[in-house]
Amino acid sequence: MEQAIRRLWIIFAALSSLVAFGTIAFNLAEGLNLFDSLYLTVTIISTVGFGDIVPETALGRMIYMVLVLVGIGIFGYAVSSIASIMAERSIFKLARGFFFLGGEGKLKNHIIVIGWNEISKSVCSELKANGYDVVVVVEEDENAREASKAGYNALVGSPLEESTYKHVRIDSASAVVLTGGDSSKNLMTILRIRDVSRTVRIIVVCDNDLMKSLFYRAGADQVINLAKVSGRILASFVFEPLVAEIIEDLSEAETGLDAEQIIYQGSRELTIKELKDLGFEGVVFAIVRGSKRHYYPSEDFMIKPGDVMIIMGLREHLDRDAEILRRI
Repeated sequence: MEQAIRRLWIIFAALSSLVAFGTIAFNLAEGLNLFDSLYLTVTIISTVGFGDIVPETALGRMIYMVLVLVGIGIFGYAVSSIASIMAERSIFKLARGFFFLGGEGKLKNHIIVIGWNEISKSVCSELKANGYDVVVVVEEDENAREASKAGYNALVGSPLEESTYKHVRIDSASAVVLTGGDSSKNLMTILRIRDVSRTVRIIVVCDNDLMKSLFYRAGADQVINLAKVSGRILASFVFEPLVAEIIEDLSEAETGLDAEQIIYQGSRELTIKELKDLGFEGVVFAIVRGSKRHYYPSEDFMIKPGDVMIIMGLREHLDRDAEILRRI
């Protein structure tokens, strides 16, 4: 992207300088007004040459020859360079780059999703349903247009280039999710992300335990073996289909049952019974305190500030429960 920007600036500077030189030179040498001087210069550089205005002095003809020799070369370079950039489809990248240069200040606690495929579409949909801002990084213009139409910010760029992560403000992002199926590229992407940020969470999919180990060693925080997860759910549909349906329902936030992770930040300790008396309707599935997990805590279990609560229930109930916890 930066290389395309530099090329365009060089082209603009060269053409502007040549046009300014020709305009001033013809104005002084031929006594033409500035507009006619500009007109003559542009027709020479662009090789149009209508012939309605021609230099009459020797100095004017020398300027004409200089513009022809130099100007045609620069103009030809400009045309070929712009054609090359468009052929490489860098214009869309450039436009997206400027979009983020203007709007990057608004990006905070967002989620960066690498790739645009069926997995990333589901990831983005679920993140959006949970209220997260999503930025999609893709390498193809068509994927960026599709992601943009779906309502997500999209940037065309390589996940292996440091500049890509600067544009999507990785320094203020909550997490990066890698959804591509190329394990080698995912590994290199993790290494690149860790070069740019040592703190952002990296979540990546994989299809075998060998790559899972390598991803963790490269710096990933969470590696999901989709083959194992989907295989277990498929098997559950065979011998316990209702359980499988509930698991599938829990995995999406828009309707039905859902699970939520909430950090209790109240000003005091309280029991789960006290929480229920306040109108709390969700099922407290687990309480995580430090490295210890308390599954199915009883009603007299004391919840302390900083505890992580795993709650299950209907979506509308969970929204009300979260508001109750905020008021404590």
